[in-house]
Amino acid sequence: MIALEIKGTKNIMNALLISGQFDAFLVEEAVITTFNSFHIDGHLVKDFYSSEEWEALENSQRSTVFSCWQEIRPVCFQLIKGKKTPVSFKVVLHAAPQLVEKIACDPACEVAASLIRSLVLNIRYDNGKVTCITGSAFTTFIMDKSVEKLWDAHVRQLLAGFGLDFEEI
Repeated sequence: MIALEIKGTKNIMNALLISGQFDAFLVEEAVITTFNSFHIDGHLVKDFYSSEEWEALENSQRSTVFSCWQEIRPVCFQLIKGKKTPVSFKVVLHAAPQLVEKIACDPACEVAASLIRSLVLNIRYDNGKVTCITGSAFTTFIMDKSVEKLWDAHVRQLLAGFGLDFEEI
């Protein structure tokens, strides 16, 4: 687990809310505080879909647990845009199953993909600062830290690739 403070709040806000740079991630939750507090639960509601639609979701490469950030991003943007900055926000993103598989296939990884429950990126804005915190969860207790190290390196590389400056805190 690492915590990174993003330098240049405007840059991360553009990457997160305007561009599609985070669109491949899945959303566990988003909490936005402006004139009200808005809580978005990213868990898909199976009853909303027809049986055919749900079957298509299950047969696709996407998650049947969480919504994609691409679907939630416009709602969050509408809540945040305006002349005043939000009081705070928190977005909990998960790596898509394809990325989890890719990390598990890395020669430096000593953990099977089936044991990785989630690779998480928490993005928080509070008091004018944006912090990104990584995390991981497993289906069983694992002492090996290779997945965490690979995930942390991937997030650093991802943020740098988006042109975001950051420092570890």
